[in-house]
Amino acid sequence: MSTYNYQHCKNYKEKQKLNNLEEYKLKQRLKNQKYYNKLKNANLNTNHINNDNYNDNDVIPYVYPDSDNEDVKEIINQDVINEDVKEVVNQDIKEDIKEDVKFITDLNILEIDDSGFIIYKPIPKRLNPVNTSYLQPQTIKLYFNCFKKVYFNYFQSHMEQLFQDELLNLLHNNPYNILYIQEKLDFLNNDLYLFIKSLNKNDIQFIYSIISRIDGFDSIICKLYPYILLNQIHYQNSRDNKIMDVQENFKYNRLSFIKSDVLRLLHLKNLDNREKLLFSLFMLFPVRRPIDYIRMFLIDSEPVFDDSILINERKNYYFNAKFYFYRTKNKEIQIFDVPIELDAIIKNYINLRLNGPLLLDNFNKEYDNSTIRIHIMKVFKKIYDISFTGLELRHFYSTYINQLVKENKLSILEQIDISKKMNHSYEENKKYSYIIPS
Repeated sequence: MSTYNYQHCKNYKEKQKLNNLEEYKLKQRLKNQKYYNKLKNANLNTNHINNDNYNDNDVIPYVYPDSDNEDVKEIINQDVINEDVKEVVNQDIKEDIKEDVKFITDLNILEIDDSGFIIYKPIPKRLNPVNTSYLQPQTIKLYFNCFKKVYFNYFQSHMEQLFQDELLNLLHNNPYNILYIQEKLDFLNNDLYLFIKSLNKNDIQFIYSIISRIDGFDSIICKLYPYILLNQIHYQNSRDNKIMDVQENFKYNRLSFIKSDVLRLLHLKNLDNREKLLFSLFMLFPVRRPIDYIRMFLIDSEPVFDDSILINERKNYYFNAKFYFYRTKNKEIQIFDVPIELDAIIKNYINLRLNGPLLLDNFNKEYDNSTIRIHIMKVFKKIYDISFTGLELRHFYSTYINQLVKENKLSILEQIDISKKMNHSYEENKKYSYIIPS
């Protein structure tokens, strides 16, 4: 995000405060800047990453989706992209990231230039062979558009059409001219650090994912890996449990996941059937990612799981008061009973429909990731006068059930069961929970 957009975002936040609309967290997008500045002034012989250098507040901001400010809308779109990145990029890179402490010690600093850009010591050898996994269409689009952008910014000229075609062949796992691709990317052997120094963390991840799919770039992979590992460490730290700040506490205390309170709000508020369902999916069932419901379809008979279908081609289903999650983050098959109250709301919403997407947008089409996140925020703002994101709801719900366990109102076994319904492991769910300050 440019300085200009960030300043507009900051001004928007201040305007909200002045108008007493609510306390809403607005955080810096450039996550690593503080970390880099600290390292620049630190001992250059540092042999490890100090987790204290990471600031839990350094995350991409969420803002109101109904703003007329174009800069604010751009921030929303960027944030939605970042949510997608967590799924498609981290999933693609996960095979090449080893949770091995010895590689953390390889994040030694070789040089810091005058602009503050850090050159890390390359790892001794790449960890995995060439990546041949099949990419989802949205992933290919993200990778391709990113590369076109950074290529133009670097060379001040557009990619040749043949280069674009061959790159798309590579990303689609179609036959491609490897010698041509290697020739076009040969500049990275000498200019890699100059090429990546102006890129944000997502761009670097995209470039890494592309390069890791090509033979002959082992040295480039070894040089890029420390930046990918650093991003992964930072991302994991941001997910681990942390102390709830004032604004998070304010929002958390406005919510109630108690069923009677949720049903009361559904009765009191003037909501249409779709708004009732969007609200209920995140309040009457353990909070899952919105994309799990984007991928959910109606079916007129009990679905049969076919393990020959590739993971990126699978769908989730609703049938006969059950959720069938066949496409999940960890590739596990999950089938759960739908609570009676939620099932009634679903049936009222779908009416007589027996097929197609469970959720339909304003144009009666399948939701995309961006639109459903915006609609979730609008629904919760309509109910609570505060916008809640799907990610916030997952954090707050994890906090809520962890508090119930601490208060002996919920057993560990019950927490494990709820965690599974959130598509979390027990340990992951505990880390996802905030620590509420006393």
